[in-house]
Amino acid sequence: MPCTLRCVLSATLAIASVILGFCVAASPAAARSSEAIQRLRCLACHAGANRLTAPTKAAQTRGGTISIPDFRDADHGQIHCLDCHSKGFANFPHRGMKTETCMDCHPRKEEGAEDDKPYDFDRMREEYEGTVHFTEFKHAKEKCCGTSTGKPVHAAPEKTDETGNAHHKAAEQRFTCEHCHEPHYFKATKRIRDPQLILANDNGPCLTCHKDGAAGALSDPAEPSLLAAHRYLPHAELHLSGTRCVDCHSSVASTVAHDLPLGKKADQGCNTCHSLDSVLLTRLYRYVDTSGSELGFHNVRILKDGYVAGANRHKWTDLAAYALMSLGLALVLAHGAWRVLARRPGGARCGREVES
Repeated sequence: MPCTLRCVLSATLAIASVILGFCVAASPAAARSSEAIQRLRCLACHAGANRLTAPTKAAQTRGGTISIPDFRDADHGQIHCLDCHSKGFANFPHRGMKTETCMDCHPRKEEGAEDDKPYDFDRMREEYEGTVHFTEFKHAKEKCCGTSTGKPVHAAPEKTDETGNAHHKAAEQRFTCEHCHEPHYFKATKRIRDPQLILANDNGPCLTCHKDGAAGALSDPAEPSLLAAHRYLPHAELHLSGTRCVDCHSSVASTVAHDLPLGKKADQGCNTCHSLDSVLLTRLYRYVDTSGSELGFHNVRILKDGYVAGANRHKWTDLAAYALMSLGLALVLAHGAWRVLARRPGGARCGREVES
């Protein structure tokens, strides 16, 4: 074969190989393979036994691993690490890092948009940005994934002014969605469904910062204690262990509310929960069947977790009470009517004739 022809064939084969290589690399299978390899690179450091990392600007070390089984079972378990950890994480050591936050992705416009429809993310953002959680720390920097290894925000006051008000140092990090909705393990309540599991899941973030002796970057323990702060409630211990913080400390107008009314506005009133149409039916128990009655009790599903006066009324007891009240009222009316008739002139004469 002439040299010229061989050169042309070799060049053609080389060009074809390059084109084929680009096609293979661009194929969905190759993309999935590349994503899988990158996942393995991430898991090499962030899965398995706990490892401690020491960022250069951190005042202390922190855990850098996650529970892979729990992550896989969470709402974000199928998302590629670099979809959220979008900049500076592809290689180690990580530099110039940037992590997308909840509102960078939600509400979704294309894939997954249907799942976001039940939630009004724009409204929730407006509600959240009106709370003290946001306003207290809005001038601080936003840390990756809502976590920080720095010192607690509520440090000793720098000074006290002439009115006695303490001026604290500026917050070290901003309060973000991720402080309550841990992105690696978050599950929507509609997936949890069981009210007691929802109770533990939703109260966890609140207690992390507000329980007695809470410690952390944004901790703010209730003063003088969580129980003492709720002593105005009868059986305060039962209220704290059997209800969600958000069911009293957020508006009941919406199933998924992110506001935080202050003072008396946060108190929904006893009848909000202690009635046949208890708000618990549309909030904590909204994913279970609460219709019907059993052994005469209303809202039996709530009763299985604990007795709620007013919400777990017994229909036969109610009917007996109504009957007794009606009978008592009838006796009072009959007695009153007899007294009125007895005072009439004819009634008085009749009385004297009987005496004579």
